[in-house]
Amino acid sequence: MKRVAFCTFGCRLNQYDTEAMRTLLMDEGEYRTVPLTDEADVYVVNTCSVTNAADASARKMVRRIHAERPDARIVVTGCYAQRAPQELAALPGVSLVLGAADRPRAAREIERTRPGEVRVSVSPIAEANVFHEVSITEMMEHSRAFVKVQEGCNESCSFCIVPATRGASRSRRPENVLAQVRELVAGGYTEVVVTGVHVGDFGLDLPERRRLLPRLIRDILRVRGLDRFRLSSIEPSTVTDDLIQLAAGEEKFARHFHVPMQSGSDAVLSRMRRRYTASEFAALVHRIAERVPDCGIGTDVIAGFPGETDEDFQRTFDQLAETPLTYAHAFTYSRRPGSAAAEYGGEIPGDVSRRRTSALRKLSHDKNRAFRERLVGGVERVVLEGKRHPERARLFGLTGNFVKVDLGPGTSQRTMVRARVVSVTDDGLAGEVVS
Repeated sequence: MKRVAFCTFGCRLNQYDTEAMRTLLMDEGEYRTVPLTDEADVYVVNTCSVTNAADASARKMVRRIHAERPDARIVVTGCYAQRAPQELAALPGVSLVLGAADRPRAAREIERTRPGEVRVSVSPIAEANVFHEVSITEMMEHSRAFVKVQEGCNESCSFCIVPATRGASRSRRPENVLAQVRELVAGGYTEVVVTGVHVGDFGLDLPERRRLLPRLIRDILRVRGLDRFRLSSIEPSTVTDDLIQLAAGEEKFARHFHVPMQSGSDAVLSRMRRRYTASEFAALVHRIAERVPDCGIGTDVIAGFPGETDEDFQRTFDQLAETPLTYAHAFTYSRRPGSAAAEYGGEIPGDVSRRRTSALRKLSHDKNRAFRERLVGGVERVVLEGKRHPERARLFGLTGNFVKVDLGPGTSQRTMVRARVVSVTDDGLAGEVVS
């Protein structure tokens, strides 16, 4: 039996895709999973390509695996593999580069690769026109279960290459989503996270030809045994009053939205080809905060986009400061070959971009600490994540509003407890379990 280890870079979608590949290989009956730190016959590196840094991290991991396990086969997949397969195939140790539409054939492609050979199996992403079903019942090394309901994107944001690496938007059948949620809950998972590239577009390509996310969420919330439902990142233009009302009225719906802002400048948003204005985004965040008490509201922000002036950046900084956002993931703009913005010109000097990013991260840190301080003294429902620090035998968990909590000594996992928040820590909260 062959030993296979996995390394995943990037978003929750990539984590789900890794689980899908692992499930497909396990179903073959000829593979068993081992930790990345163990010796394996095959190493699968699932890459991200959202920034130059993400690309570099993937290359570094491939080189490290080859240096430590020169006889092993290295399979590279993910967005970087779809974008630049030959670049990855040239790395020492790589045996197979596998495209997004080719992952269902992973076992067959691995077996077809002879020792010393380098194979590239990357189909045009336009050929990926259906959602490929994989029956995932376990999430390796995760206490929460991710369920992908949608793949691909039909938008044309100028900084993004996701449509070129993941293809057009395609939705999963609702009955298949519910079947997987039931299996995961029956297997002991208490929290399910629904994710997708453009999750708000779920349903538009199905026979109903309309957005079906609110209806799907209502059905998931009725699954017996489920303690918490969480929605992953969702575009501002698809956050409806119906969704907000569900979050406000359903106890199982985690009080947490992650809504990408990208910029607080209308001029920059226009060049980014985003479908909202700064004032529309601010109004949405205020509406969520007013209707969903103590809601964790996160966002993504890009600093140093081509042509971003000091005034543009100040508008972004001020919007982040003035809206009730509780955290922000701030990124320095990274030029992506093939994106429209790559041809814009007007690049911002690196030191200026990094300084702007640093300022946004500092503001995010301060806002998040203030939010956590508001929670001290209250009682939160916490899903335990027992594998975070197993060597310390401590209980860690996540609140519905997306804050990490240290609950002291213990070893349980995947269960939900009620916890009184005692104090704020450097990156979360400290609490105690309430019986």
